[in-house]
Amino acid sequence: MPNINKLSARSGSGLVTLPKDELEMCGLLDDEGNPNTDVQLLIKMERPGEWRISVLDESAVDDSWYTGDPPEPSVQVGAGGGERK
Repeated sequence: MPNINKLSARSGSGLVTLPKDELEMCGLLDDEGNPNTDVQLLIKMERPGEWRISVLDESAVDDSWYTGDPPEPSVQVGAGGGERK
C-alpha cells in the first residue's frame, strides 16, 4: 500500500513514518497499540533516492495473513509530521 509523506527532520537526520495499519497487520505494535520499539529495522539505500526497510529479526513479523499477493493498493497523500494525540 503506497504511502506518500514529506521527509521530516529530527536531530539532523531524515525521518519517515510507516503506516500504523501496516505495522498492525505485521504484528509490530505493542499491547498499547504503539510501535514495538524492541523491533530493529535495517535501512539500506538500494540506489540514489531508493531505500529498502526490513525487519532484522523476521520471526518478529506476523505474516500468517500474507498470501503472496500484495495488499490492496491505496495511495495516501499527506504532509506527515502531523500532531500526535
